[in-house]
Amino acid sequence: MKMRALFLVGLLSLGMALADEQKPAAGLPEVDVMTMVQDARCKQIVVTCLINNQPMRMMLDSGATHTVLHTESAARLEEVRRVDTSKMMFRGNSQQRPEMLVAPLLAGPATAPQHLFMVLDLSAVRGAMAEPIDGILGMDVLGSVAFTFDQRKNEFYWGVALGTELVPLRGGQDRFGRWMVQALCQGKPLELLLDTGSSVTRVREADWTPGAGEMIMAHVGDVDSSARISIREGAAADLDVAEGMVLPGVKPIFGRPGEPPVLGMDALRGAVLVHLPTEESPYGAFFLAK
Repeated sequence: MKMRALFLVGLLSLGMALADEQKPAAGLPEVDVMTMVQDARCKQIVVTCLINNQPMRMMLDSGATHTVLHTESAARLEEVRRVDTSKMMFRGNSQQRPEMLVAPLLAGPATAPQHLFMVLDLSAVRGAMAEPIDGILGMDVLGSVAFTFDQRKNEFYWGVALGTELVPLRGGQDRFGRWMVQALCQGKPLELLLDTGSSVTRVREADWTPGAGEMIMAHVGDVDSSARISIREGAAADLDVAEGMVLPGVKPIFGRPGEPPVLGMDALRGAVLVHLPTEESPYGAFFLAK
């Protein structure tokens, strides 16, 4: 059997939102908040942010509705406003009940003098990565800024290169601002959550027209836990995800019952994924570059 490290970051939805005033904060320490790096093990993209003037390593996760801090990282923040969550209702695939706090945020070009953070124990996520993170940047932050994941050149940055020709990624947002990709595999339609917080693509076995591949041993996990299990891989196939463009040789894993299908970072190898803010949506839109 092949050995492979796979990781799926859990998705979390919150039944409320906070409108953030966008203006730069003053008196911030000298920290490089513009450089993105790719985790050597899981391949997710990480950037250093300033949260309440404290540097925090945050993963960019298009599959997360809200920005989350690890409990131990949040404990380092002084003089921040804690939010009473005792009467709030939460939904998502995490079994944890989040805490919440409000603090200033600087994430690349995005600034918010008072941003709402969820606080969860992210030990399972941190343990799967080559270098532990302090939290996850969700679409509540990412939706308002432009960024590029160029996996052709292994370059990851805020903004878009001049002269880039963009093709809209087929699909649209769900009610939480996450991008649902309308893909075709051998002519059969698939709806997949675009999840840059996942290192692997996951589908339902019954929906994967190319059929099954081999069994592999994999390290899989979400926000709450991680485990090493035997799981079946799908046969390789191309995914048609944009007009005139395909993601070649995608080999998804077959999800367990109740797990939503996701398009992960493995499917985007060799592709250039671009996010741009738009007037039509508060969460922007995703594109592939030609």
